[in-house]
Amino acid sequence: MRRALVLLLLATGCPTPPQYREAQPGLSCDRATRVAYRTLQTLGYTITELVPATPGTNGAVAGTKTRRDGTQTTGRVRIECDAAGANLVPIEDSAFPDFEFSRAFGYSFKSLVQQPDVEAPRAEVGLEVLVKALTPHDAVLDLGGPATVGGAVPVQITIRNHTDRAVTIDPKRVDLTNAAGDATAPLGGGALSAALAEGAGGARVRKELLSGRKIPPKTTVAGFLVYPPGTYREAQIGIEDVETGETEGFVAPVE
Repeated sequence: MRRALVLLLLATGCPTPPQYREAQPGLSCDRATRVAYRTLQTLGYTITELVPATPGTNGAVAGTKTRRDGTQTTGRVRIECDAAGANLVPIEDSAFPDFEFSRAFGYSFKSLVQQPDVEAPRAEVGLEVLVKALTPHDAVLDLGGPATVGGAVPVQITIRNHTDRAVTIDPKRVDLTNAAGDATAPLGGGALSAALAEGAGGARVRKELLSGRKIPPKTTVAGFLVYPPGTYREAQIGIEDVETGETEGFVAPVE
């Protein structure tokens, strides 16, 4: 009987005691899911499961992490929420836990929940370019569902023009490079259509594709591009000054 109980606990994980649970009155289901997701990433976990919480329906975020000794551990958090707020319950990956994961999650969550979800501008002068490759889990959170199929990589490009001059952006001049420095252009035409998923995520990317446009002074624009499957490190972007016709090249990390 004892052996059967232990096996059951190992299979299901061990809920953390009440003192380690995160009660967050007033926190919405959506934000609770987002911050739990960011917390596991901050703790070094590779996300393997994401179920957004909704009022009355539990959500979950889980990930795996390799310890220094080479063994792998799983971190999982159940998200309970309703109109009054959210309750986050870490699940320990052991039948006899030391609650190290629960403590680490609690500390990090308390810090991250106080920060805004949207990244503030790094600078208030010049041109600022942000490039974010969306993982499938990012797409579920940010776009409402899968954005692409076949491993194609959806990328969100944000350009903040803090200058007093208008500039233009051409999507054909936004290349991503891999670790070897090989440059890849965004998909277009039939290849792009084939890469977009059915449903809300693909529809959102299709609707908000980054197009060639003028960016007036003190203006921010954002849009999506889609690239072939791969792991990308940097973006090489050419932005043209409308008045002079000169092109300035930017290199930005792919986040």
